[in-house]
Amino acid sequence: MKKTILCTALAMMFGLMGFSQGTGEVYGKVLDESGHPLDQVSVSCLIGDGLVGAITDSTGHFRLKPLPNGKQNIRFKLAGYHQVELNGVVIKSDQITYLETVVMKDTMNILAGIEIIYYKIPLIDKDGGNVTAIAGKELNQMSSSNGGDIKKMVTSLSSDIKTDASGEELYFRGSRAGSVIYFIDGVKVRENVPNIPSSGISMMQVYTGGLPAKYGDTTGGVIVIETKSYLEDYNEKMRR
Repeated sequence: MKKTILCTALAMMFGLMGFSQGTGEVYGKVLDESGHPLDQVSVSCLIGDGLVGAITDSTGHFRLKPLPNGKQNIRFKLAGYHQVELNGVVIKSDQITYLETVVMKDTMNILAGIEIIYYKIPLIDKDGGNVTAIAGKELNQMSSSNGGDIKKMVTSLSSDIKTDASGEELYFRGSRAGSVIYFIDGVKVRENVPNIPSSGISMMQVYTGGLPAKYGDTTGGVIVIETKSYLEDYNEKMRR
């Protein structure tokens, strides 16, 4: 009995850890092949052993949240229609991921099945270009990530960000020294920023303007780093 309670407590703790490091949401619309909105479509995302779900409204729209940052798979189900699975949807902390219209085909003359679609990152960000986000998998493929130097990683993401001659100070669009703020797993850091290997980063976001109120006021920029949680690391190992 004690072992069962302990296992349950640990599972709940790890689940909370997975959601405490930053979450985002997905917004989209579901139509049939004729272009009519589909009502009551079940939209879900499997997170570890749990499920985050939503239902489309009469206009076919849905909002799915909260979802941990990183890449997630989203499934659409409705009786009489083929299931659709959208793989690799990029979730960014504190942001909305807008999906292109999802089209579901009816199963009137065809056996029901699952249609798998791979998510494509849009060329234009609907929320503007003041934030650059990159997932840990992409960071691993960057040569600047070797050694875990955050400053090198950041300067490789945007031409608006420079370092001084020593490589110790970051400057966002000509801002003053010391005006850059770092948030690592929600903790504010101004100095002594630790080196973090790219394999331990879930998502990095770099704000060059239009800062969310929760990050305070600064004349420079904000760098937000979310390290991988136990749940995310576990999911990656399960996919191998």
